[in-house]
Amino acid sequence: MQFSFDGSEPIYRQVAEQIEETIVNSGFAEGQQIPSTTEISKEFHINPATVLKGMNMVVDKGLIEKRRGVGDVCYPRC
Repeated sequence: MQFSFDGSEPIYRQVAEQIEETIVNSGFAEGQQIPSTTEISKEFHINPATVLKGMNMVVDKGLIEKRRGVGDVCYPRC
């Protein structure tokens, strides 16, 4: 994942787009756990709240789901 900090697009949208792109291009298998908010925020030096906002956008689109005790997983494709 790469992010642009020049202000042209909000970081949370970039996070959402990168995760969506990875899922669509089969970067994650159905049911596979994706990196946590904390992992992404630490790796790319982004505020966890910003990452969470982006992740929630992807959840709202139905591409990932949050599972208690497991984390975020790639949603099974129909």
